Amino acid sequence: MRRSPRNAASTQPKQDKSGGSGNTDRHRTADHQWRSALARMEGAYSANTIRSYRADFTIFEAWCREEYRSALPATPETVAAFVLAQSESAAPATVSRRRAAIAKIHRLLKLDSPVSTEEVNLATRTVFRQKGRRQDQALGLTNTLKQKLIRTCPADLQGLRNRALIAVGYDTLCRRAELVQLQIGDLTIRSDGSGSILVRKSKADQLGSGRLAYLSAEALAHLQRWLGVASLNTGPLFRGIRGALLMPDALHPYSVARILKDLAHEAGLDKALVAKLSGHSMRVGAAQDMAAAGIDLGAIMHAGGWKSPDMVMRYIEHMEVGKSGMAKLYSASR
Repeated sequence: MRRSPRNAASTQPKQDKSGGSGNTDRHRTADHQWRSALARMEGAYSANTIRSYRADFTIFEAWCREEYRSALPATPETVAAFVLAQSESAAPATVSRRRAAIAKIHRLLKLDSPVSTEEVNLATRTVFRQKGRRQDQALGLTNTLKQKLIRTCPADLQGLRNRALIAVGYDTLCRRAELVQLQIGDLTIRSDGSGSILVRKSKADQLGSGRLAYLSAEALAHLQRWLGVASLNTGPLFRGIRGALLMPDALHPYSVARILKDLAHEAGLDKALVAKLSGHSMRVGAAQDMAAAGIDLGAIMHAGGWKSPDMVMRYIEHMEVGKSGMAKLYSASR
């Protein structure tokens, strides 16, 4: 008896484009491998760096699954396609960071890196030429804006913490991760009412050599008021607060930007300005104020722990343009 074509087709197993259960098992194995590899980095790298690698490679792995490509090991063609696809929604700096995460995971697993190839370099150059390398700059929390936000803080426990957070963040020029890692035991009070605090680790100081940061009498007064009311003698300077309950752990770095934005909104700042505030705004604003006061670049770099002048110049460029040769030419001709 002849079998109809329809019946014959029905006896054939359906092909799963993704490769079926075998492919799913491979994905699970690869996922376990790279996450285990990242876990080996703990202690050698900051928690923020590891978190960034994990988030970026997760995005790459998800994209590979959607495109039916292998994430581990990835080919140069796959990474190049990923770079071009990501450029549609991500900033060039974000694309570069995700590319770095792919390279790092491959190195940790002792796999040939698919990133350092001409194909990936060409895709990256295409992204930068289309969008440019310039990044949006965070709004600088200059002294005028700093004082406005401090005055907006209420007199309760949370308000006292936020006043101290803003004042210390401005004086120390700390990045958000550095700010929340500051410890009470590293605080020194001077006889003139000012102080200093040790910034143990930073983005540019992964080995933890540390740097001493200056605290004005004003910032120190806000800080001592907060520590006194909160009855804190040891541990992190800045803690989370839930209702009226003080948390034992350090404030999360992401909370810094939220605090600034909430206060700026309450202070009546324009929505466009509020949107530009970030966890680095105090660092940016302090650098801008020092430049406006005529303080030399070397002293600004020392205050903020910068190893290179490039980022400082980005922060103060709108001020420096007024000192350019063309600006001086027109000023001299008046």
